[in-house]
Amino acid sequence: MTYIMPCLLKSPVVEYHRALVDDIADRFGLTFTRQQAIPAHFTLKYHFGIADIQAVEDLLGQFARTQRRTPITVGGFGHFDEDVVFVEVSLSQAARRAHEALTAALRTVPRMPWSPFDGERLHPHMTIAERCRPRFAEIWSYLEPFERRFTAWLDNVTILRKTGERDDMDLWTVHRSFELGP
Repeated sequence: MTYIMPCLLKSPVVEYHRALVDDIADRFGLTFTRQQAIPAHFTLKYHFGIADIQAVEDLLGQFARTQRRTPITVGGFGHFDEDVVFVEVSLSQAARRAHEALTAALRTVPRMPWSPFDGERLHPHMTIAERCRPRFAEIWSYLEPFERRFTAWLDNVTILRKTGERDDMDLWTVHRSFELGP
């Protein structure tokens, strides 16, 4: 099975994310991100295949019992080349330490694969449009008046499980979520 590990975000960020994704899909015809229907989140660990998810669940259960939620800031726009547009997620020092602890713990899982964007090289973000190169300049200038900032929390580590593919798109469902302490 293939998994990915995000922190799912909560309201009002959820509504902000959904409005931006829907607006871009409707206005620019870029529906890929909306069709994925992944909840508002930022990734903590990119795609990994593992035969025994129980070892990861046990590790995350222990991690969640020993970690407290930490503040993050969601806001400001960014992009990866002209292909992906996103909302920045800035980790507080405490959230950085929590992510470093999570990464260190996950590195103890035998045969856990690591992407070039995992761990120390992670760029936390909340995607709002993908495959947007042909309309990037229009989207980028359009977004400016919609910039907002939110204080939110790194308060969960969730496992999403790949459930299939459709139209060259991976489909995901929540496998299990681990809430960090208050």
